Amino acid sequence: MRVLFLLCFIMFAGTVFAVEIEAEGEAVIVNDDTASAKTIALSRAKWAAIESVSPAKIKIDTIINNSELADEAVKTELSATIKSFTIINEKVNDNKYIVKIKANIIPEKAESLIDGLSSDTSICVMIAGELPGDNTLYFDQALSAAIIEQLNEKGFTIKMVDYSKIKNTDYNKVFANPAYSNIKNIVKNADCRNILLGKLSITDMGNNVGYGRVSFKLISGDLNYKLISAKNNNIKILKSGFFSGRSQGATLNAAALNIYKSMANNTAVKLVSQVSETVLGNNYKSIRIVLSGGYSAIDDINMLKDDLKNIPFVLQVKEQDDKSVIVDYPDKSYYLGVFLERDNKYKVIKLSDNELIIRK
Repeated sequence: MRVLFLLCFIMFAGTVFAVEIEAEGEAVIVNDDTASAKTIALSRAKWAAIESVSPAKIKIDTIINNSELADEAVKTELSATIKSFTIINEKVNDNKYIVKIKANIIPEKAESLIDGLSSDTSICVMIAGELPGDNTLYFDQALSAAIIEQLNEKGFTIKMVDYSKIKNTDYNKVFANPAYSNIKNIVKNADCRNILLGKLSITDMGNNVGYGRVSFKLISGDLNYKLISAKNNNIKILKSGFFSGRSQGATLNAAALNIYKSMANNTAVKLVSQVSETVLGNNYKSIRIVLSGGYSAIDDINMLKDDLKNIPFVLQVKEQDDKSVIVDYPDKSYYLGVFLERDNKYKVIKLSDNELIIRK
């Protein structure tokens, strides 16, 4: 009896629960190709079902534009999220194929899928500096500017924080204890998925007598930082660490300005690299994107490069020739195609692991 109970418990614990959802999708019938329109409509109905059970939302009206992409979507993404489905109604109306389905969706996998597509790369940057014997915190300095610039180049969306409204006591409190209530008190209305907190403490190391009668003030700087994820009111420290540097100047203030500049040139690169690896991962791969459709003007390639730089997680775009570019991207080429199609600016006409062929 005890064995039977244990077996039942194990079977129950291993059960994958699904919820039943009704959803509808449609597609325009092109060149009387009803079969392709049905395939696209069915895939869109499945996406609608998935979105309905996920707290995260991303509306992609043109996620699939032909049957080839529809099949790819079903095989690689939808099949793992939809346990089963049945078509409960299908019709043609106004040259559109309309499909209504009843699908059994696994909520956890749906949330993971949508969350992956709607990844939020927003980040608030607060790097405070202080002078020896001075409790005032300075946020607007060369180091902060360098970090923000490099994060922007890495594909992060910088959310600006009003530094003038941050009180020293509040910042020290949140740095010591990054609880959600403490963080909201300093970021105010800025909505940040990621938060980079830093505190540069400067120590007076005395004077260094130079040539003749010239004397320089020596200082050392220790930058402690914390990378925090703030999702759904939950706070998680993703990474923490510190960097050190030294500098000198004619005065203490001059030496402090110099160490900000020195760390902006050296430490900022290392810090941003650690942040991007933590948030984005380091498994980047190259994907070739070809702009088809006859002759492509140089302006079209430049526009494509700009559009790619605005896609989350795209870290580098290199022009290969007058019709193609190479993109460093840490995830599937399918996701990259989704973002390119999102604003109806491009259509993906062929897809493989390391190549996208698109047209305007």
